[in-house]
Order: sequence, then C-alpha cells, then structure tokens
Amino acid sequence: MLKVYHAPNTRSVRIVWLCEELGLDYEKVALEFDPKVLQSENYLKINPLGKVPSMEEDGLVINESGAIVQYLLEKTGDKDLQPAPGTPERGRYLHWFHFAEATLMPPLGNIAQHAFIRPEEKRISAVAEEGKEMAIKILKLLDKELEGRSYIAGEKFSAADIMLGYDLLLAKLFGLLTDAMPNVLAYFNRLAERPAFKKATGQ
Repeated sequence: MLKVYHAPNTRSVRIVWLCEELGLDYEKVALEFDPKVLQSENYLKINPLGKVPSMEEDGLVINESGAIVQYLLEKTGDKDLQPAPGTPERGRYLHWFHFAEATLMPPLGNIAQHAFIRPEEKRISAVAEEGKEMAIKILKLLDKELEGRSYIAGEKFSAADIMLGYDLLLAKLFGLLTDAMPNVLAYFNRLAERPAFKKATGQ
C-alpha cells in the first residue's frame, strides 16, 4: 500500500491533498515537525535528510514533493489534473507547477527558517525580511497572472494548483496575503474550499 509520511503545514500537504483528490487508498503516517522525530534513526532510513514528505510503495521511496506528485499522476494515468502532453495548456501547467517550488518557495523557506523554525540565536532577521519582500513581489506577479482566471493553468483545477496552493497556505500563515492582491486571495479561498484541501490541512 502507498504510505505517505506527513507533518502539518509542510510540503507533505501537497501529497495528502493529491491523494484525496485522486481518491487513492493510502496510509498516512502522521509525524510531528520536531527534530527528535524527523532525525530519529527509524525515519532517517526513509529520508536521510530528515525532511517531509516521504512516500513508500512496494520498496520505492521518493522524498521530493514535486516528484511524488508527478509519479502518482503518471501511475494512476490521471488526465483530469494535468493537460495533455505537448499542448500549450501543458506548457503553462508545467511552468506554474515548477514555479511553486523553484521561485516562490525559496523566499517563503527563508521566512520560515529565520522567523519561526531556527532557535532565536541562529535566526537572521535580515534574511527573513528579504524573504518577505521577495515573496510579496512574487505574489503581486501571481495576482496579475490570476486576473480573469479561476485556476493558475486556466479554468480547470490541476496539480499545479496543488503545488502552488501549499505555498499560499504558508504565505497566509506568514500574514503575506492581503487585500492588495485580491486575485490571489480569491484563488486561495477557492482552493481552500475543496474537500481534499480541508482533509490535507486538518480542517
């Protein structure tokens, strides 16, 4: 059986969300976001870096959230959550699928590390502030892209929304989603109403 290692408010939200959207039969292994848990001998056998998510299935282990999403979409043969290969729609979908992790997550990660996760003596406030400024700049770009769109790749919900929706969950937790970006706010609220999102975030 598919096994998903999950800690609240981490990238594993993407995997649980996708599994729920696809209606997959899977086991969710709940973990605390705590070094004592993630750096334990048992978990390091699954993920040597002590991070989440991790996925196990029939001896296969994958530890990157985007790779897990792509693997599960391909394995299930799903065609509803991704446009057909080789189409312009697929190109836009791929752009935003990877934008979530490659462009928006780095500044959000800096905020998380230097404002919340690291011990206070190891936090660098300038790094957190720079992350905030960059994240807001990116969110304003996203706001323009969402003008007249229900979802990031078009009018249909896709796995790119799952990848990006997690980023926006963090942005909301960090207080970055404001009335200055109405399209992003409306988009996030639309995603947050999905039953699969609610299950993935414990609502």
